Amino acid sequence: MESEETNTTPLPQAYDLLAAGNVSAAMKAITATVDTQAALEGLAQLCKRAYRDLKSVPAMTAIAWEAVGLGHRCAVASPDSESARRYKARARAIAYNAGANCWPGWGDPVEISSSDIAEGLKLAERSYEIVEELGLGDKEFGSALWLVGALQMAAGQLSAATAQFLRAEEAFHAAQLPVCAAMAQGYAALANKISPESHLRGTESLAAIIQSLRAIESREAHFFADQLVTADRIFSSR
Repeated sequence: MESEETNTTPLPQAYDLLAAGNVSAAMKAITATVDTQAALEGLAQLCKRAYRDLKSVPAMTAIAWEAVGLGHRCAVASPDSESARRYKARARAIAYNAGANCWPGWGDPVEISSSDIAEGLKLAERSYEIVEELGLGDKEFGSALWLVGALQMAAGQLSAATAQFLRAEEAFHAAQLPVCAAMAQGYAALANKISPESHLRGTESLAAIIQSLRAIESREAHFFADQLVTADRIFSSR
């Protein structure tokens, strides 16, 4: 799949421009192609490069917004609803992934500023809006709500974050995904732990949820438990 994208978009040239710090020219090199779907995929790849290779969150978010805008324009211009949905769905995924990379709780060796977090929150909110527009399922709603909450927590909006995590928990329960629901509940507990007013309650609840996730014979559950521990360490030291 990646080799096909490289053949239909000037990715090598765009990567060189990106590496040189010329983000605008890198994006133009890709969007100049007449194949809009290939251009959208090219921007998605450029997003990944900006984060992984340059470790530049501002460059990544700039490229993500260009991709989201292109996806929207292509959806509006699409001759049929199926094509429009496909463009919107790809734009949603790009917005979600870029927004997730703006969250400092992963522990990646990337510098993330408060303005990066704010930009990530906007991308997460846009991703959620597209989930609503497309009428996607409870799993997608839960994931979108979790990301909005995660970035609100990183921005210090703890009450709003807790509300989003609890909504995500409900959506995951509706999707019959109890492990994901427990994960969302864990982040609500973490938000409570960060808040001075609910620190003790959050601390006890978070420890219990992590323990319950570790008791489940599931790689996903253990991953979520480990990530909660990482996020707890990062946010507790901020």
